[in-house]
Amino acid sequence: MIDLNVLKENPELAKNIKLEISGADLLAFGESIHNRAIAEAEKIAPTSPEKYLTPQELADTLHVSLVTLWSWDKSGITKPVRIGNAKRYRLSDVEKFMQEDQ
Repeated sequence: MIDLNVLKENPELAKNIKLEISGADLLAFGESIHNRAIAEAEKIAPTSPEKYLTPQELADTLHVSLVTLWSWDKSGITKPVRIGNAKRYRLSDVEKFMQEDQ
């Protein structure tokens, strides 16, 4: 039995190797890759639902007027989300905007 880590570390050794894999081994390998992918996705996924702010809430938080907020929307500084006829701002977008400004 060949340790696959040896092949990873020395890919030149793998040039002429032929592998015979049973169906059960292939299924187990696929399942391990799937489980690893799910674990990685869970690390990346947000742990809490996104919070949305109204224009007034955002303006109050940033201590700016609604006119300033409207101007920032037009120039692309802030990016509101339209939900029907309502305009909302993702809190995560606002936090990124504040970090970039520093």
